[in-house]
Amino acid sequence: MRSYAIISDIHGNSLALKAVLDDIGARKIDRIINLGDHFFGALEPETVADMLRASKMLCISGNTDREILESIDGDFDKEGMSRVKAELSDKSIAWLRTLPKTESCDGLFFVCHGTPGSDDEYLLEKVTANGIFVYNDEELIGKLAHIKERIILCGHSHVNRVVYLSNDKIILNPGSVGLPAYLGNGEHRFAMESMTPHAKYAIVHTDGDNISIEHVLCAYDWNAASEAALKNGNEKWSKYLLYGRMPKELRF
Repeated sequence: MRSYAIISDIHGNSLALKAVLDDIGARKIDRIINLGDHFFGALEPETVADMLRASKMLCISGNTDREILESIDGDFDKEGMSRVKAELSDKSIAWLRTLPKTESCDGLFFVCHGTPGSDDEYLLEKVTANGIFVYNDEELIGKLAHIKERIILCGHSHVNRVVYLSNDKIILNPGSVGLPAYLGNGEHRFAMESMTPHAKYAIVHTDGDNISIEHVLCAYDWNAASEAALKNGNEKWSKYLLYGRMPKELRF
């Protein structure tokens, strides 16, 4: 039997990452797989960078990792980006440049941040004017027809889910280590909510063809994380971190 810890969407939350890494360290885990979005947010990007460099894991790039580099190299900008860039060291920026967009792991996992072809699209969730829905079996099989690995790992939505497809493939989103809810903007405004403030990750146990999956919710000092976000001028993030859902005053 082999066991894999799947983490994603840390978003600079060093307190949440420490809780997750401590929990992983207390278990018999063979490998950690990190799905990206490491630094961007209202918290501690360089502290997280130091922690990741000290931990052995497979890492890929997420959409905000790409955006950090685009902002450094060109004229891309978004709210909060200036502070993140100012805090990241040259060493951390160089590390971001080494990350692949997707990866295959041990012949079992296809690793992506959003979808196999895009780091800023959702693999599982369809955003509509009437709400957020999970794609049906046929749609997901069609989207992944070219993927040979049995387990597809994705993040980006920050919502922990497992979908078992009729062709025996499994899609796993471990949820977010560091940001349990957020307000999204696109064709429609929408709220992604995990419904708890915990730091989230998943564990995959493999025993031949048998796959067992655990979703793990780690308690940590989310009050301190919320206060840090507020100190850095981001009131919305301070609320997301406290509740894991959209407070009434932030709803649209």
